[in-house]
Amino acid sequence: MLEPTTIEAIADELVEAGRTRTPVPLLTARYPGMTVEDSYAVQQLWRRRNEEAGRTLVGRKIGLTSKAMQAATGITEPDYGAIFDDMVLDTGCSVQWDRYTHPRVEVELAFVLKDGLKAPASPSSMS
Repeated sequence: MLEPTTIEAIADELVEAGRTRTPVPLLTARYPGMTVEDSYAVQQLWRRRNEEAGRTLVGRKIGLTSKAMQAATGITEPDYGAIFDDMVLDTGCSVQWDRYTHPRVEVELAFVLKDGLKAPASPSSMS
């Protein structure tokens, strides 16, 4: 597990990389002991930093849902992340090429729900 100061440094590096459109070297190569839990801790802080900077969280995403992509990346389960308002593109819109670093297109499905999701009641609260 990474130290909290390292998690903070990585999150800040990712915020700056997004601002300057600069690629970040592979984190797991730089931090070989980095765990999935560390990655989500970085993501949580990165998300908070972006919200503090004025971005609005509008949804969540799940990635690596296909077994083929999991095998290609060496990851054994789907991952999840944040979707900010400036990441949502309308059908038929123009995309500014220079807004991205090494742009690629990846199809991701999105659902707009009428109401928020609620977790089911735990068995102990049902008695």
